[in-house]
Amino acid sequence: MSNLDHVEPDSEYLEYAEQQIRMHHENPVPAEQRELFNWTTDRKSATKEHRTDTDDGHGDRGIASKSGAISANATSQSKFNIMEVGCGAGNAVFPILADIADPRLFVYACDYSQVAIDVVKASEAYDQQRCTAFVWDLAGTELPTDVQPESIDIMLMIFVFSALHPKQWNQAVDNAYRLLKPGGILLFRDYGRNDLAQVRFKKSRLLEDNLYIRGDGTRVYFFTNDELAEIFGAKFEIEQNAIDRRLLVNRKRELKIPWVILNDAGGAFAMGAIGGGTWHFIKGARNSPYGERFRGGMNAMRSRGPIIGGNFAVWGSMFSTFECVLKGIRQKEDPWNSIGSGAITGGLLAARGGWKAASVSAVFGGVLLALIEGVGITMSRAFAQQPPVIAPPPSQ
Repeated sequence: MSNLDHVEPDSEYLEYAEQQIRMHHENPVPAEQRELFNWTTDRKSATKEHRTDTDDGHGDRGIASKSGAISANATSQSKFNIMEVGCGAGNAVFPILADIADPRLFVYACDYSQVAIDVVKASEAYDQQRCTAFVWDLAGTELPTDVQPESIDIMLMIFVFSALHPKQWNQAVDNAYRLLKPGGILLFRDYGRNDLAQVRFKKSRLLEDNLYIRGDGTRVYFFTNDELAEIFGAKFEIEQNAIDRRLLVNRKRELKIPWVILNDAGGAFAMGAIGGGTWHFIKGARNSPYGERFRGGMNAMRSRGPIIGGNFAVWGSMFSTFECVLKGIRQKEDPWNSIGSGAITGGLLAARGGWKAASVSAVFGGVLLALIEGVGITMSRAFAQQPPVIAPPPSQ
């Protein structure tokens, strides 16, 4: 087990999450656009007779680690059916088929998207003798025609339930219950409350409490264990209801300042060395005599590329240092940190030329970073104000 698994969030992160969610409530999706999206996963396993195992997990599907248990269950009967709801491109279906060669296993793969089903069927791993893929709406009122009621031994529902509107939850749970055999198992995994994916949302993304709209027009809900117990408890007996917390190291929140600086310096060096080296290779090749152009370009790249990379690294490390300092002083993360850091860095690098040169360089650095931040903010607002249109809800 990694030391980044099962890590309790610290007070700093909880305060940051609270601040972000407060911002979401102050800047929800505009009322006139909300109805476009408001039509109406924590890892969990459930059995129809009624046991359920839930876990607020964030990560990949991790099917390989479960295939041994699935295989053991499959050997106890003549036929063993697994159904994945929301199969996507087959990220769970195909590993299961690859890991379990038992001919008694049959896998049903369904998704709301016809495109996803087409991708699954087009895969070389798709074997109609061992699996079938079809379109089905988990929240619809009809069961899939490809699957008989009470015929599924294990159902996978991984990062699917969160895309439903809360008004669709009861219907979805009822459909899962009707498809599972008595004693059948539901494996569930989805987003937990205060997940980094929730905290990172920008303005104009909140539809309702803990229900958001992504940039691609799909919804996502962030659950608590108590909510899952209430949602599934009416039909299933809950066996396990746990949260899988993992510490993700990222630039803005978890990396310590020295590592942020080192990371930015390394990235800037690579950018300068590659870009500058390419430029001087072309320049050196053009200035070399015919027959020696490649060698001349390589010599120019070797001599000038590292120097330009070093210059970029100095700029990147100074910029990152001042940005971290400003964040610590202001206790805020906003564009002004980058703008101020750009101005300070530009001014200091030109300080040897006198205060006039330093002033001009500082203004240039600040304006450049302001333009970069402004373009990013403008694009974010444009996408937020014109969210993609998605299909209306299926009839209940």
